[in-house]
Amino acid sequence: MSNPNPPTNRFQQLRWRLTLTYTAVTIGALLTVELILLGVAGIAITTLVNSGFIPAQLIEAASADYAPILQFYLAQSPPDQDGIASWLERVGSATSFTLPLSFEATAEMLVVGSEGGLLGVRPADLLGNELIGQPLDPRVIPGLAGPLQAALSGSGDPESLYSLVETDRKVVIALPIWDEVHEKVLGVLVGIGDMPTVWSQLGDVLPILGISLLVFTIIAGLAGTVYGFLAARGPVQRLNQLSEASLAWSQGDFSVHVDDLSGDELGQLAYRLNDMAAQLEQLLDTRRELVVVEERNRLARDLHDSAKQQAFAAAAQISAARKLIKNDPDAAASHIEEAERLSKDLRTELANLIQQLRPAELESKGLVDAVREHAEDWSRQNGIEVEVHIQHQRSLPLEIEQAVFRIVQEALANVARHSHAGRVEIGLIFSKEAITATISDNGLGFNLDEIRTGFGLRSMGERTEALGGSLSIENSPGEGTTVSSSIPIPEPVLNGAEEAHG
Repeated sequence: MSNPNPPTNRFQQLRWRLTLTYTAVTIGALLTVELILLGVAGIAITTLVNSGFIPAQLIEAASADYAPILQFYLAQSPPDQDGIASWLERVGSATSFTLPLSFEATAEMLVVGSEGGLLGVRPADLLGNELIGQPLDPRVIPGLAGPLQAALSGSGDPESLYSLVETDRKVVIALPIWDEVHEKVLGVLVGIGDMPTVWSQLGDVLPILGISLLVFTIIAGLAGTVYGFLAARGPVQRLNQLSEASLAWSQGDFSVHVDDLSGDELGQLAYRLNDMAAQLEQLLDTRRELVVVEERNRLARDLHDSAKQQAFAAAAQISAARKLIKNDPDAAASHIEEAERLSKDLRTELANLIQQLRPAELESKGLVDAVREHAEDWSRQNGIEVEVHIQHQRSLPLEIEQAVFRIVQEALANVARHSHAGRVEIGLIFSKEAITATISDNGLGFNLDEIRTGFGLRSMGERTEALGGSLSIENSPGEGTTVSSSIPIPEPVLNGAEEAHG
């Protein structure tokens, strides 16, 4: 039989397993959402780069930030190369274009005049200061020719003012610097930088995402744990109720009923288990009735096949002896001897039948010894201290001894199942008129109305009432229980006892 006790490890309990499951699901869902958001952001950035949106935004931002200053230096005649060089140095130590996405377009910069001559470069080792003032060959910088030609021609189409160099993973933009008054191009600002990637664009965002992920994970984990604990409490309590009820049913106590009116699977299970328990109790009652009927039929067959035949034969012998006693005394004596033999056999047969009905515990021992031995075995099996008190011991009819013994057995079984007692006292009081058996425990007691319908109390009551006795129960919840059965002793036994004492 499996162990009915709950697991000792807390995390093996169903409530904590469900709680941890809720926590894991919550954290897993949060991580999944974070990863999906990162993936969407990466796809969006890649799409923006490939579509030219980011370079177009860089051109627009650079035009707003740099064009007015360069217009001042380029509008002079000749263009102010020293001013341009100083400006390039200042820009190199400043932050890049003000954009929502980081892109170091100012990593490499050129300023080209309207005639195509190189007016400034940063850093100096990009092309060399010796080329300043000389015509710039756009082929020295991959991807520059197209955007530079479009910028010098005054193109306003952003798509023609940049190029993506896949081999070097570079972006080249050419920004025309306009003289709005004379409507002509004064020069071109060329910017060369690394092509934006998902990780470069998320570089500033990832630390924030990491911190937020940690904070949200802790919060979500705590929320999932609390919710899981609260959500699991109801199903676990209902399962515990089912477990306690099934344990009571396995011990023969069908008075326990599972009260679960919900319509979910557990409620349906409780309804079916209650119905099963009712059917099982009815089946056991029917089985007991069938056992009684079968035993009666067996006794009737045995009595008919043996005792009745022997009694008939003895009666026939006595009848024959009565007829022969006057004319043939010797023959009559022979029939009487045969009748005596048959009578002796009949007594032996009846004794055997009675012995079969006697409880095994009462075989070869009286009621007191049987009760003491059973109490010792029960105490050892259940770990509950038992004391047996006997007053005025004497022999009783078999049916009374059997009833008292069964009542003591059933009372001790109820103590083991329900009372949680630590000590039990059994008293057998033999008086002239009756025998009284009391079983008292120091347990928790019980609600008499809830347990009165149980088979144990009903069985003790039926046994007592069948012999003309009475059964009483003294019970206080939390203060223990006392079961008392008083059975009267028949008058023939009393008269025999008085004659023996006389």
